[in-house]
Amino acid sequence: MKNQKSPWISIIACLVVQLCVGILYLWSAFKNNIIAAYGWDTTSANLVSSFMLFAFVFGNLIGGFINDKKGPKVTCVSGVILFSLGVILTSFVKSVALFDFTYAIMAGLGSGFAYGACISCIQKWLPHKRGLASGLACSAFGLSTVIFTPVSKALMNANMDANGIVNFTPVFLTLGIVFAVLGLAACVFINLPGEEYLRSLNLPKAAVSGSVNFTLGQAIKKPAFWALFFSIFFINGTWNLCVPLIVPLGQVRGLTEAMAIACLSFTGITNAAGRLIMATLSDKIGRSNTMYILCGLTLLGAVLMTFIGGMGYFVTIAIIAFAYGGPSALNAALCTDMFGPKNSGTNYGVAMLALGFSSIFFNLISGKVLNASVDVAAGSAVGIAPTFIMGAVTAVIPVFLMFYINHYLKTRSEQ
Repeated sequence: MKNQKSPWISIIACLVVQLCVGILYLWSAFKNNIIAAYGWDTTSANLVSSFMLFAFVFGNLIGGFINDKKGPKVTCVSGVILFSLGVILTSFVKSVALFDFTYAIMAGLGSGFAYGACISCIQKWLPHKRGLASGLACSAFGLSTVIFTPVSKALMNANMDANGIVNFTPVFLTLGIVFAVLGLAACVFINLPGEEYLRSLNLPKAAVSGSVNFTLGQAIKKPAFWALFFSIFFINGTWNLCVPLIVPLGQVRGLTEAMAIACLSFTGITNAAGRLIMATLSDKIGRSNTMYILCGLTLLGAVLMTFIGGMGYFVTIAIIAFAYGGPSALNAALCTDMFGPKNSGTNYGVAMLALGFSSIFFNLISGKVLNASVDVAAGSAVGIAPTFIMGAVTAVIPVFLMFYINHYLKTRSEQ
């Protein structure tokens, strides 16, 4: 299967892997039933997703080093094995500490390994359409939640006793085995393009190899790298503030509990759509123009979140999720544009650390400083307006950072 002439064999294989390891955002489907089954407190349950996000971004970093040295096949196989093993082992544990280790850390690291490797691989097959390449990879990752949420709920319903308590052993065991079989089968078909394929594209040499290929050590010495890092940090702020509040705040703002939960579920679709549509659009109108649009949508969403209710709330959450999805794919392509494809796994892996820091920082400020809280029973929300005013500010900052990145790219192209 080495060096296929058609890019779609490897691309489709990468998309299958992304679907398998994309349950990073599926924790909300398990959380309440886990609390009931194992007697956890809500704080411990909420921390699982935070630990998994941090493990995911560090998995991107470690996987980036492996990918740049050994290639995407080895990295994806390692990621799928670690991810699937983590899910399988989760079926046999009940304590918070062990669960954090198997589900959050092991599976999170494995997911990060495969995520970055798949993006890098598809970009190398589509060097002339890096936005589309990143969009495909990231949207498949986002769609995993949409596809596997009903599957997971069906498994939980099939293993629920008369008291509504779920036996999670067969649930996680089944999911882990399915992910292992599908993911490892797909890895067989993952390869990098050969010279013959790249020559057949008839592209300028710079479009294929990059006019420059920075090592990580060279990239982090450039102010433009840190502009990208902090752009990722700030543009994700609004979404990170939204996630814990979507369901309870929706109920306070006039949605039924069922509609509020549906609102959360629908974010998986709009998130994936933002990843694919906006990254693809960036190939046509440029990365910076696309980012300005995404910042504008995020700013609009943050402002509306200070007061909007009813179905307007539902639409606003969809807009924010769409705008959150776009940068996830756009920044991967932008990093390759800035520092070349050769070491893209490592360089983007380090830049992705900003995502983990963003989640912790903004939720800490919202919860501990602004004291944002929602009481559904009382129909009240405290600290929400200041929280989303902060979210509006964070949406503006990446605009100025993108001005600098755009200047850097123009200056470098003239050299």
